[in-house]
Amino acid sequence: MTKMTSINIQHDKHSLLLEPTGLYTYQGFQVLEAQNQDQTDCYYLLFYKTAYLTGKHTIKIKRSSRLSSILQKGITLPPTHPFVSYLLTHNRIHTFPALNPLWEKVQKKYSPLEAANILTIFDTYMKKEKIIKAIKELALKLRRDGQLLHTYQMLRLLSDLYPSHPWAPDMSKSLQYQSYQSLYQSNLATLAVKDPLYAEQYCYEHLEDKTCLTTLHQLMEKEGRIMELLCLYAHSLIHDSPCDDLNYKQLTALITENPGLEGKTDILAHVAQARAVPHDRLWKDLLTLLKNEGRYEDALLLLTKNNSQISTKNFPYLLEILTHLDPSKYVNMLEKLRLPLSDSISPKEAQSFFQVVIPILLKEKGLEYTNEWLMPYYIQYPTVPILLKIKKMAVLKDDPDQMYALGELYYQMKQLNEAVECFNWELELDPTDTRSIKWLTKLYLELGMIEESKSYQYMYHNLQKGS
Repeated sequence: MTKMTSINIQHDKHSLLLEPTGLYTYQGFQVLEAQNQDQTDCYYLLFYKTAYLTGKHTIKIKRSSRLSSILQKGITLPPTHPFVSYLLTHNRIHTFPALNPLWEKVQKKYSPLEAANILTIFDTYMKKEKIIKAIKELALKLRRDGQLLHTYQMLRLLSDLYPSHPWAPDMSKSLQYQSYQSLYQSNLATLAVKDPLYAEQYCYEHLEDKTCLTTLHQLMEKEGRIMELLCLYAHSLIHDSPCDDLNYKQLTALITENPGLEGKTDILAHVAQARAVPHDRLWKDLLTLLKNEGRYEDALLLLTKNNSQISTKNFPYLLEILTHLDPSKYVNMLEKLRLPLSDSISPKEAQSFFQVVIPILLKEKGLEYTNEWLMPYYIQYPTVPILLKIKKMAVLKDDPDQMYALGELYYQMKQLNEAVECFNWELELDPTDTRSIKWLTKLYLELGMIEESKSYQYMYHNLQKGS
């Protein structure tokens, strides 16, 4: 699945480029929120069971509308979530179909009950009376055709969504529908078979109920609604519960059963970042996936989520990530992340961490910044050799008489250019200092500056002859 983010729309004879800002999924609908390039206009792209319906430029949302309910109660996903890319790559989204021809198309494609349900998503953009009139016509046609159960289902849909309108509640009280009323008092499994649309809407309103969640999973699995099902499992995992292990097992099994489905890592990353409490199995699997895909920056962000302590268990991951991550990327990250180490991490282990981090910090940020960044670690690890060297370097840097010692320390920290500066300073103070000349010969050679190295080697030999 190719990741897509931008949406090109031909609208009102103009080309419109939209950027998604969020996705909401609820009761079979997906609402993709997007903005134009200037971020001055908001658009909502509407989907039903991942099939594109249309989009609308939206200035104001009616408070009691179906759209408002979806935005308030729906499962909220970021624009980077794989579901967004899935919707954009599995649909042709080039225009915003007008509502009248769209309604004709919907009636041909879906059952009358589902068509009526879809129509209600437009109650922000159409007069409610017009929607009720269209659904009423569908219900009356079903009654004329003798489909009393489907008629009653339509009446319930209308009554639930627009309870203040009297027609549907009054009509549903008719004796001919009384035999169907008991169906809605039966168990959820029976109701899911007889009226899956009602069952789905009810279950979404009670996602915290295990039975409702199981029923939703069964409904979506039966209809092959894989991405919606993945979002449900993920949503359940985000909201920590006793069923987490089962939900995670079902989530990973669903991904495994659909090998063509991409975005597994991003789905797990969304769960891990959104969960308040880490899930051990998910955490371990996700770190492995991120490493295998070379996404070390994301792995570092995961490890340092909420500035949580790096545990002994995660410490090897941290070292591996820092070893592979492009230094230019993670230096700016380290500027924000203090990477607190657990007290259970020994000084010897901490030394291995600092040996990776400190040379990069020195190179990219300098000694003063590095010393400041390390302040909390000086207290935690007062005897770690590399930290003692940095503390000593911070003291020596302002003393002109200590440039030789500082140069040696810079070399030990792999900061060759800084070491060159120190020994050059020392040589200016004493042009006959053969120790500094030998160091500069060595340093320039390691830097690949052969002619400069030979020059200092020649200088050294001349001083040796004259002594």
